[in-house]
Amino acid sequence: MSSFSTYQTSHQLPPGSAGPARPDGAPGASGDVALPANALSIPDILAWHSIPQELINAMAGSSLAAGLERMIDFSPFPLQLGVPMALGGASGSGKSLTLAKLAARYARQARQSGGRIRRPLVLACDSTPGSYIKLASILRGCDIDLMKAYGGINPRFIDSYNRIILVDLPGLCVYSPKAMTEMRDVVARTEANLSLVIPAGMDPEESTDIAAAFQQYGAKSMIASRMEQSGRIGSIITAAACGLSLTYGSYSGSINEGFTQLTPAILARRLLVLPG
Repeated sequence: MSSFSTYQTSHQLPPGSAGPARPDGAPGASGDVALPANALSIPDILAWHSIPQELINAMAGSSLAAGLERMIDFSPFPLQLGVPMALGGASGSGKSLTLAKLAARYARQARQSGGRIRRPLVLACDSTPGSYIKLASILRGCDIDLMKAYGGINPRFIDSYNRIILVDLPGLCVYSPKAMTEMRDVVARTEANLSLVIPAGMDPEESTDIAAAFQQYGAKSMIASRMEQSGRIGSIITAAACGLSLTYGSYSGSINEGFTQLTPAILARRLLVLPG
């Protein structure tokens, strides 16, 4: 079964939303966002991002932002004090940098809380040689605690009171049942919630496979990484359209900036920024 077939069976299009895409770039086609100077139509731009035609049709209507809001759930990142949050994704997805950005953000909040919130705890669960050293290097300078927890750790052995807990999972291939089972075991052992990190620029079909697999294993949210490094971001749209809530998006390689809550308007504006 193709990955988009998986999308179609797991995410039903809203009734009446699959009509023909608006063929022109007339005012109103993109909401409050101006079309690029080359005057491509909205459907042409979405196709350039490698968004499947079925999704392009489903997003057709009064504005691009409204179409995105209809197809995708935009929600705050579901992180709670004392409840571990595991970040997973394919190898090379930008997962460790994404975790570092979250850790840095919540470390700043802890410093500003006047002692009400303790500094974040990061659990390093990837036993791959060099992974801990890489993570420690990325997090250097952040006011966080870093703990080796290869294979996961029972939360009863963690001092979790009033602190954010982030779990760095090993990068994996979702087409490997063994790798997915091992990830599930680590998440279960740590009693963590699971969130997916999907990079911009990935093949949209593969991002759909990954999103569907993570959703099957309990993920409810996703973060868009590497949006600053890619022209085409169709992988973000197709993954989120599988039913995962879209939360943060990355706009810089720095761990202290370029990380924002995505909204329909912000994502529509980003889709219309074409190279050149």
